Amino acid sequence: MKTSRTLLTSVCFAVLGVGALQAATAPASRMWTDTKGRQVEATFQGLDGDNIILQTKDGQPHRFPLANLSAEDQQFARKLAETTPAQPQAINASVAQAADKIDRIVAKGIVNKYNPERAKKGLPPLTSYNPLTSDEQFIRRVYLDIIGRIPNYDETMAFLDDKSPTKRAKVIDMLLDSQGYASHMYNYIADMLRVRDRFDGSQVRGTPYITWLKEQVAQNRPWNELVHEMLTADGKMWDNPATGYLLRDSGMPLDNLATTLTVFLGTDVACAQCHDHPFANWTQMQFYQLASFFGATTTRLQGKDFKNGDMAMAAMPEVEKMIEASGTDIQRVRNGLRQFINANRVAVENRSENTLKLPMDYKYKDAKGGDTVAPKFVMWSKADAANPAYKQNKKKEERLRDSFAGWLTHKENPRFAMTIANRLWKRAFGAGVAEPITNIDDPSKASNPELLVQLANEMKRLNFDLKAFMRLVYNTKCYQAEATTEPIAMGEPYYFQGPQLRRLTAEQAWDSYMTLVLSQPEKYKAPLQDLYEKSIDLNLNNPKLDAKTILMKFAAYQKMGEKMREYMGGSLDMAGDAMMMEAGKKGDAKAVAAASGKVINYGGMSMLRASELEQPARPGHFLTEFGQSQRLLADATSRNGSVPQVLMLMNGDAQAMLTNSTSPVLRSLEKAQDPQEKVDRLFLSVLNRHPSENEKAIAKKEIESSGTEAFPNMMWALINTREFIFMQ
Repeated sequence: MKTSRTLLTSVCFAVLGVGALQAATAPASRMWTDTKGRQVEATFQGLDGDNIILQTKDGQPHRFPLANLSAEDQQFARKLAETTPAQPQAINASVAQAADKIDRIVAKGIVNKYNPERAKKGLPPLTSYNPLTSDEQFIRRVYLDIIGRIPNYDETMAFLDDKSPTKRAKVIDMLLDSQGYASHMYNYIADMLRVRDRFDGSQVRGTPYITWLKEQVAQNRPWNELVHEMLTADGKMWDNPATGYLLRDSGMPLDNLATTLTVFLGTDVACAQCHDHPFANWTQMQFYQLASFFGATTTRLQGKDFKNGDMAMAAMPEVEKMIEASGTDIQRVRNGLRQFINANRVAVENRSENTLKLPMDYKYKDAKGGDTVAPKFVMWSKADAANPAYKQNKKKEERLRDSFAGWLTHKENPRFAMTIANRLWKRAFGAGVAEPITNIDDPSKASNPELLVQLANEMKRLNFDLKAFMRLVYNTKCYQAEATTEPIAMGEPYYFQGPQLRRLTAEQAWDSYMTLVLSQPEKYKAPLQDLYEKSIDLNLNNPKLDAKTILMKFAAYQKMGEKMREYMGGSLDMAGDAMMMEAGKKGDAKAVAAASGKVINYGGMSMLRASELEQPARPGHFLTEFGQSQRLLADATSRNGSVPQVLMLMNGDAQAMLTNSTSPVLRSLEKAQDPQEKVDRLFLSVLNRHPSENEKAIAKKEIESSGTEAFPNMMWALINTREFIFMQ
């Protein structure tokens, strides 16, 4: 079997096509006449049922009944439709117009900036972006980009069979409104914000914060509102989950500020914590002036922060007596009990005094070590002095965070809208307009400054609606162009003639595996996500809190793991039965019903989407090996290859799950009528395209030589190709 699998991989399924560099020729503009003799100059875009789509010179598409045109033009349009590939069209006119403006700026940058660079290398000039992707390339790309997984067989075929010129816009809208979008966008935000299930060595867990973040993404909460709430939230995480952002760095306010400025404003100031920045205009004083906005905030409560005193501290002697009276060794439970109580001392609270001071080793002439620092906003240019974002109240010490959040998330902040727009553009294209995305202090150094400004303006126009912004990006012709496969040297600007050829992220690869196993992986959720917050909570300020209550709550907390294990135990066979039953085929209904609500397991792996698993995954897990961030630094996901990845793809539990003859994707081949149809279905399920004639011939030989092992062998070969692990 190993010899056969190696032969299949090396001979037939490993080649990626190289995208052409010249843009496809657009249909010519002509004069169209309606039944009343009125005329308009426009470009034919395609037929959509009984409707025609024309694009006028202003870039605006117009969709109306074909019958409104003269008989001659109707006949001409039908003939044109037979020979002209349908140009993708946005359904919404405002989306089409905004996307077209972005396309024009991109094309301008290619001609004016990229072509001079190409000429120096002896390369021919480009007139625009790369040619349009094929439908097979597009459907796979857009699923991976928007919902983080490949489409299943039925989803692929539904798109390929659709002949409407608006089908790309329709599938974009459908995916943006799906559960998968929320799952995949959460993965991106979690990497950006360094979200973890366990915050530090204590019993503080990020579960309430994680659940809340997922809800905000699913509700499409505007980015400025989401960030503002995270920066201003008060209380414990299970009472106010938005506090999870500040509590992620409990006790380390300066580190949290550095991350805040890098992530939300695209300005790298970490060096300025200790000294003036050696490569930027940031000073240590400026850093501490911003940090002063958090000088009256604490994230670790002490006795003075409780109105009635720390009641748990007062009850501890009685607690220890009760433990010893029960016959339990106090040494065995003391550490866990203290961590349980200490978790309730981790909260965000405002104090009435700003205690921030300069470090004692401060060495610059404008102040002395130990001096207090007044809060002050940083400015990127002299024009910022008149910017409305800077008109914030900085007088009330206990509300300084509100002033900071108001400034940072203000629509007119010079960097806030620009930073998130640049980030999301990179997410779609593989490169930001300004690189690195963590440092855009000088937008004029971007590869296309006009594009960067336009993207920021669109973000503001859309009121920080991330979903609406991405709808614009995905409807551009430059996004829907073929991927650029030529290598881009590190540090060289990119001009977006198409998305860069990229390897799947760890989450995209895992969730694509889950698609092959579960068909619709969004249906499977991690259970009991509210159990932690219910069992951990103690009101340390409650004068009625006594030893008995503390021990009862602690006992319930200790039983969490036992309850979670009750929800494990679904099998791969049950997943296959569920998939077959969805398709109207015979399956074990009783087994599926018995597994309802349980997490399917294989080889110790929970069959859930990456967003539903532990954050981050445990060491040795598929996600960890494939570069999932450990969430210690922002944006630390890695797409670099490694030997362990190759070994895991070839021989690991994940590939064994897919090549097992009982795996759901192989069982789904039973729907095919003959071997060649099975081959076609397998390619469409894994690579989302039809096999070539050469691949069909090789598959036929494999079937003849390997019999029942042929399709597991072919599955193994396909998931080990570059084509599977890369996005075209």
